[in-house]
Amino acid sequence: MSATSTPLAKIIFLMMLLSSVGTFAFLIYRRVKVLSFAKPINRFDRVGERIKGIFVYYLGQKKILDPKHIGPGIMHAFIFWGFLAVSINTIHLIGRAFIEGFHLPLFGPEGILGMPYIFIRDLFEVMVFVMVLVAAFRRIFIKPERLTLSWDAALILTLIGTLMVTDFIANGAETAIHGKTAEAASFMATFMSHLFLGWQLSTATLATLHHVSWWVHMAALLFFLAYLPISKHFHVVTSIFNVFFRNLEPSALPHLDLEDENLEHFGASQIEHLDWKDLLDVYTCTECGRCQDACPAYASKKPLSPKRFNEHLREHLFEKTDWLLKHGGQPESAEAFDGPALVGEVIQDETIWACTTCRACEEACPLLIEFVDRFVEMRRYLVLEESRMPDELVTIYKNLENSGNPWGIAPDDRENWTEGLDVPRIRDLSEPVEYVYFVGCAGAFDQQAQKTMQAMVKILNAAGVNYAILGKEETCTGDPARRSGNEYLYQMMAEQNIETLNSKSFKKVITSCPHCYNTIKNEYPQLGGNYEVVHHTEVIADLISEGKIKLTNAVNETITFHDSCYLGRHNNIYEPPREILEAIPGIKLEEMPRSRNKGFCCGAGGGRMWLEENKPRVNQLRVDEAATTNAKTVCTACPFCSIMISDGIKETGREEQLNTLDVAQVVVQAME
Repeated sequence: MSATSTPLAKIIFLMMLLSSVGTFAFLIYRRVKVLSFAKPINRFDRVGERIKGIFVYYLGQKKILDPKHIGPGIMHAFIFWGFLAVSINTIHLIGRAFIEGFHLPLFGPEGILGMPYIFIRDLFEVMVFVMVLVAAFRRIFIKPERLTLSWDAALILTLIGTLMVTDFIANGAETAIHGKTAEAASFMATFMSHLFLGWQLSTATLATLHHVSWWVHMAALLFFLAYLPISKHFHVVTSIFNVFFRNLEPSALPHLDLEDENLEHFGASQIEHLDWKDLLDVYTCTECGRCQDACPAYASKKPLSPKRFNEHLREHLFEKTDWLLKHGGQPESAEAFDGPALVGEVIQDETIWACTTCRACEEACPLLIEFVDRFVEMRRYLVLEESRMPDELVTIYKNLENSGNPWGIAPDDRENWTEGLDVPRIRDLSEPVEYVYFVGCAGAFDQQAQKTMQAMVKILNAAGVNYAILGKEETCTGDPARRSGNEYLYQMMAEQNIETLNSKSFKKVITSCPHCYNTIKNEYPQLGGNYEVVHHTEVIADLISEGKIKLTNAVNETITFHDSCYLGRHNNIYEPPREILEAIPGIKLEEMPRSRNKGFCCGAGGGRMWLEENKPRVNQLRVDEAATTNAKTVCTACPFCSIMISDGIKETGREEQLNTLDVAQVVVQAME
């Protein structure tokens, strides 16, 4: 009993179908064309790994089903899986509008997949409908802070629910009229038919019910298709591509070729200055708010919500689409865009400077959206083109340029921390060494961080490791300059270090600072500096496992470990520090509620170490969390984390409750 049994009905449906598909294709063309105007990047390598990601993150919904958000995750996953399962049914319904009994191969009444599919379809349709009700209940009554109520979300939920209900009704009415049909395996059709027959509906009424349900179903489906490209639910289309084109490279900011004479701008002052994956990210954001939940800037009441950041960019991109399409890839020769400026108006300066580059938002995002690069590109524009930056950064840049460190301390003092220790300098050695110990600015100049370096030297000496330091030949890696947008200063400092390292004979670089680790390992290759880099916790863990150092003294204490963002989320090093602590007699390791890849930032990254901030400070929030454990010591593996946690302990008045030590310091306690 087809709802399009007459020629007129077929014509009307064909016009609806062509209008919907045409609108969808036209809007998709506009979206893709805009991507072509953005900065090019290569995301077509390592195809096998990218395809694997589709199975893990797209089909498997791995990040959606995060344990922290398992309830909403299950809800969304079932809606997604339901859509995939019902898509075959949608093809059948459209085909049967023109060809009676149409079905895909193997999915017919006699096909091997026919009956099993109908049962699976029903199962998922029921689950989708239930999850839609759950989603509506959460938005109306529970109202999680991270979710924004909107008519767009309400419309989409209504459309999804309508698709499920109308399918139930249409199949039930058909079964009630004809009895055993192709829908014999459909438990929902059987249930609905019994319901209708129990109501003693006439055949004419059932036929009308079937036809109306079918047309409402198709109207909802075709409207949904045409509406998707202008909705936040465009991620239904883009998410598979966003997963495929995810960043597979190490944690490194995009290289800016300052010697390129054709370079027309520094960073991003216009949305088309971002790369095409950045714009695909903007299209793909689901506004789920998980990034906002994870963001330390948002938690400490800074003017930054990663979710709103994406929303503002998308609204701006939609507003600028006509202008971009009109002027193509040559906007510099066109009249100015008559709309708000990207930097300063769409995205406020205060928002751009609030980011700690900790990547908590990227870790939380179920669709692998990248945030940090976009913030840094806007910072590059502010610093290199506008010289518009917080006053504190002006001082830091001068210190880096004149003294080679953010503190502005004389470079000749870089070796003062070694006083009283046997520390080999590579300049004094005639033979190659296995390790260059890159101390870093904090390790050389901050009194608290110096204790970590001194402990590390004792460990290396006790284990008989063949190492040396650069000492006065070392300068800042440039990390604070690069992450705050001063690419020119970063490259100047990086090239100086690369020249120094390339003139030495060694196998590996040891760093105690995760920022130094990340910069030398992942970013120096952009400038020709390729080195094998290990963090000091990796070295210590190996020395313990090889029996080269003995941990004989019990350290009877409960310790909690704070994960450095640049060691953890940026470089996936979580276990070595914990393996070390667990190997020390007497230590009880108690994790904070947020740890490992869900760890909470100390607030120092992205140049924020040097910027003033209002209360509550990020480091204070982290100390508050540490205080909820039974630990007496907050153990770190990063000098900047150590400084920030120590300051947070003092600022919150917890000196008698907590103290801060680096992993290396605890190891020395167990050795001596």
